[in-house]
Amino acid sequence: MVKMASVTLVALTEEWIMAKLGLPHKRLGDVRSLSLPGNFKQKIGCLGSGLANFQRLKSLNLAYNSLVSVEGVQHLKQLKTLNLYYNNIPSNEDVKILFELPVLTELDLRLNPVCKIEPHYRPFVVHSMTSLRKLDGCPVKYGERKAAKKLLLQQQIDDDKKALVESLGLKPSLNSDTVQKSLNTENKESQTTYQEPGTFFYPLWQTARDGMLKHTENKQNRYWKALEKLLDLMDKHWVGERTLKLDTNFLIQIVQILSMMESHITNKEEEVNNLKKEVGAWCVFAATQEHDHEADLKKVTANLDELNIQLQTTLEENFTLQKDLLMSEQAQRTVEDLTIEVEKLRKKLNEAESISTDLTGSVKELD
Repeated sequence: MVKMASVTLVALTEEWIMAKLGLPHKRLGDVRSLSLPGNFKQKIGCLGSGLANFQRLKSLNLAYNSLVSVEGVQHLKQLKTLNLYYNNIPSNEDVKILFELPVLTELDLRLNPVCKIEPHYRPFVVHSMTSLRKLDGCPVKYGERKAAKKLLLQQQIDDDKKALVESLGLKPSLNSDTVQKSLNTENKESQTTYQEPGTFFYPLWQTARDGMLKHTENKQNRYWKALEKLLDLMDKHWVGERTLKLDTNFLIQIVQILSMMESHITNKEEEVNNLKKEVGAWCVFAATQEHDHEADLKKVTANLDELNIQLQTTLEENFTLQKDLLMSEQAQRTVEDLTIEVEKLRKKLNEAESISTDLTGSVKELD
């Protein structure tokens, strides 16, 4: 441990982690989530091999520590979330270790020096980590990834131009735009011949080829057009008495520069192929999602059809019940009317019986 002012810097070890978190066992391979944020008394200064046995770790929180390197996390192949908020990661070179984490989807490097020192920190990380879906609390979208690729490609082109100018030892007045213009402009002038004391006249291409010897035997056809333009460019700005087209060392350097350009193009082609594979994988994923959505849509449609049938049946039954109810109400009213009529007839019958009794009594009295 190293004490700085009132803060103690700790080198991460398995024993320290177990004591810090109170882990009851040593089966570190079973741990899925680990939170080790620093505080005002104690901070982690070095990871070392303290995380070597956390093979199944998926989430790791190392915020508020004093890490200057993330060496030690590259073997956590199942890690998906990594929080390095408020540490001391200085540069993009130190971030490259995280590129070895194949399934890392969320990364937080806010308040690290790299965010301020490196002008293209975020595009660099977004372009290099294809699995990343969230960086520094912000989602990584396809448009940002595309813009990052374009920016870094342009930066690489500018760096190549600068290296080319420096390696050729051009005058300061010759900027990269001049180099690009000269390389992209066709040479419309006729080929010039030169004569040095004691030498013969040679065409331009013959002089350069003899000077390069074996260095261009296998690459002459591939580089000749660009090489000729570079030679014309140098002759245009050369102030010495002897042409550079007879300088073997210069020609060898030119071939080396072109070889570097070819290697860069090859790497870019591999990158394009990898991007094509990634796009293909996303297309397959999108097709699978679309197929699943179509299946779900069919199920929902079938359920809606079934519900419509049930609703129609219910409506028909409701109509029948309403009709039966109406008929029942009519029958009830008929019964009530008949009851009233029967009551009237009963009263009339009673009156008739009363009259019959009176008549009978009268007849008896008469007799």
